[in-house]
Amino acid sequence: MHNFFAALISLMILTTPAIAQSGEDRESDCLLVVEAEEVIRGRCKFSPNGSDGSFVISSYNGKYFAYVIIQDAGIADGYWNGEPYARHAHDPLGVLLREEGCWVNERASVCAY
Repeated sequence: MHNFFAALISLMILTTPAIAQSGEDRESDCLLVVEAEEVIRGRCKFSPNGSDGSFVISSYNGKYFAYVIIQDAGIADGYWNGEPYARHAHDPLGVLLREEGCWVNERASVCAY
């Protein structure tokens, strides 16, 4: 039941475009790869999302963004907007595992350096 409520809260957070809930937005080097396609590469906006290490990366042109929502040490759920300029992170990336500056699985990589 806890996972259901955590997922519900996560989805409520994802109904707005990349907006930080705490901390300051900053420029970062980012990479977002979904299904072997580079969606974001290079400079982007990095936004902390809460105090647990969760974050959002977004392209400066607003075309794509992705959320990494920390669930436990080294484990996160990922979401992205899926369609150019869509304003909701409605497409799940699945469970992501931490690998240095990236969160990855067999389908996606979300990186911020």
